[in-house]
Amino acid sequence: MNNSKKRSFIMTMITFILMISVTALRPVHADDDDGPEYTISKLNINCQIEKNGAVRLTRTVTYNFDDDADGLTYQQELPKTNSPYHVEKVEIADNNAKLKPIPQNDSGNNNTYTIIPDAWNKNFLIKTYHAVDCDNNVTIRYVFTMNNAVTNYADAARLNYKVIGNDTDVTQKNVHIKFNFGQKNLTPFKTWIHCDAFHTQNVSAKDGTLSLAIKKLPANKYVEADILFPKSVTAQNSNVKNSKIIKKTIAQENKITRERELSFFLNYCLLPLVIIGYAALRFLIVRRKAQKARVLKVGEIPHNFDIPTMPVGMANALLKERGTIFNDKGIDKFNAFTGELLQLHNEGKIEIESLDDDYRITLKDSSIINGKFSKNEDIYSLLFYVIGDGQQFTLNQLKDAVMEDKHRAKDVSKALDNWFNEYLETVKRWYTIPVADKISDNNQNYLIMTLLILLGYVNRKDWDLKIVLIALICLATVLLFLFAYRHNTNFNAEGLKKYIRIAGFQKMLHDTSDFKNSQLGDLILWKDILPYAAGLGLAPKVLKRLHQDFSDAEFVSTFGPNNSFYYDDQDGKDFYGQVHSTFSDASNRASNGSSSSGGFGSSGGFGGGSGDGAF
Repeated sequence: MNNSKKRSFIMTMITFILMISVTALRPVHADDDDGPEYTISKLNINCQIEKNGAVRLTRTVTYNFDDDADGLTYQQELPKTNSPYHVEKVEIADNNAKLKPIPQNDSGNNNTYTIIPDAWNKNFLIKTYHAVDCDNNVTIRYVFTMNNAVTNYADAARLNYKVIGNDTDVTQKNVHIKFNFGQKNLTPFKTWIHCDAFHTQNVSAKDGTLSLAIKKLPANKYVEADILFPKSVTAQNSNVKNSKIIKKTIAQENKITRERELSFFLNYCLLPLVIIGYAALRFLIVRRKAQKARVLKVGEIPHNFDIPTMPVGMANALLKERGTIFNDKGIDKFNAFTGELLQLHNEGKIEIESLDDDYRITLKDSSIINGKFSKNEDIYSLLFYVIGDGQQFTLNQLKDAVMEDKHRAKDVSKALDNWFNEYLETVKRWYTIPVADKISDNNQNYLIMTLLILLGYVNRKDWDLKIVLIALICLATVLLFLFAYRHNTNFNAEGLKKYIRIAGFQKMLHDTSDFKNSQLGDLILWKDILPYAAGLGLAPKVLKRLHQDFSDAEFVSTFGPNNSFYYDDQDGKDFYGQVHSTFSDASNRASNGSSSSGGFGSSGGFGGGSGDGAF
């Protein structure tokens, strides 16, 4: 992974983390009205099944207030319209003191409560007037009875009750629910609990009890109990039906179970499976199509002393396709272009002359002009016909042009990109496997898209812990597969062979202390080697070694006095350094002058509209 891709990858991860942090840290209010903010830290509910089919509820709730409040409310939905009910008492206490009963009246005075039925007699509201100071806690207990809660059928009695309704706007913690049937050894005794939160339950037909514990129940989520038990428990019940209910209820609950399992799969499993499956499929396609399961490491690449037969730009593009074997020697298009200028000089297509503090480059063969581009878009047309006089240009002319004219700097930078991209496209066309190469090229966009999908997935589920964990597992899996791409090559057989040869040649130049002159022949061979050394950014290192083995007289004798650009090793002042710095300055000027822009199922039990609140 080259430096630009590393930076882009890091920025992508930082952006994703910031998006998560901003969303996760958004303020959460206790309710969506203008009432006081509070939490519910404890909820105990005891349901006593009476002989007449009524349910006697003892409901104890502990509030923790972050604001001042005037009182508390509880709304209870009835089993049927006009079902009889009776509120026995309301008890209240501040800050864990002993609960004390308060009177019922319509005065609205502090420490009183009133009962308000709705217009359709489907529910009733208990409104308790009790002033609460900020940062205090209040415990309130409601004791009331609802008739018609249980229905006696021919084969069993049934209680289908949302013991906690979905009308509470805050999370309820430490919830404990218990059903007492007043009789032991219950037969039949079948129970189903519908709860959209992790819970534990204890069912004992022998003791005639059913208990339920929930550590945290999200806001506006209900807890429903569908229970079949012996008719003898409610022997005095007047709410009777002659039909049988056991098989019907079992079938209904089995259907609900299947629907819930499907809903769970669609909501929690489908997207993660698609993400992980697609990531694995992409990886397997690359593994199967690629010629090699991994790129060879530095130690596995043999030294290659054969001078490459391809252009310097092509050699650089070949290495860039999968990265060089040296982490500190990334592919640099400025170095690559310097090497190509030397190579064109060797081929007689241009002539490079050393001047006093400057270099002159003369066009000898116009075939190097790329007719696919305009004069301002083709690097050689731009250098010779726009910056130069049609025949030649000097490095000082080029420096002046890019430093004095920002638009010219942009032209130079774009033309150089066009030049190198032509080689990259040729490498992809000739030496890579298209399908695997396309997948690898899209890794970054694929990661960004995956991050956005997972963020939306987590946000849609209100940052539920299990959702966050599922998303993190998906992200870790995708990152694992993307990391594995670094060890894969998308070269075809010919491409892999050429890659190993070029990498081996690069390794030979890099390990200058390992070669002997006898292996490389006379100094004259370095005339053909130096363009590649320059293109790979190794010219200074190679020249230093050559100057240790050869005298200045030998250099002049071999290359001539006007060809010092071959062997001048003055840092920053030599031909290699000046070409690199000039094009680098043009690129920096161009980039500084521009900007970019980015771009579950219920069994139908009553009580769903019940819930606690405050005012």
